[in-house]
Amino acid sequence: MDIDNISKIEHFSAFIDVSLKEFCKQFSSVLSLPKMTFISEDEIESAEVNCNGIDYHISKPYKVGVLNEWDDNVPKEHNFGIVLNIDKSNSDFNNTKLEAIANLIATNFNTDLLYYRTWFSTGFSTEKVHIFTPNKK
Repeated sequence: MDIDNISKIEHFSAFIDVSLKEFCKQFSSVLSLPKMTFISEDEIESAEVNCNGIDYHISKPYKVGVLNEWDDNVPKEHNFGIVLNIDKSNSDFNNTKLEAIANLIATNFNTDLLYYRTWFSTGFSTEKVHIFTPNKK
């Protein structure tokens, strides 16, 4: 996704005791997403998929604590970073949809999901501290 076409980027993190592939399999199923593309780098493995004007990017460093080293808003024990890049053409995306996605993730993985930042443009972002907790099934 081209940075010039992004209206905002939503940032989440969590600790989830599964592999990246297992996480992405469940994540894609819960959100009805197409198959994700996987990438391995020096410190991190990640996956992404673009669907309906949202680029979903999942990161899992090989070592716990790396996400916190990169951004101290992320708790040290969190091992998954979840980023939603919202395309400018997606005029349908709103807080209700963001909350629905976050609640689905928290509930499906039975974990607290930290919503910690919204990025609007280079040098302009808003820090958040909202925790989505799993719904009782």
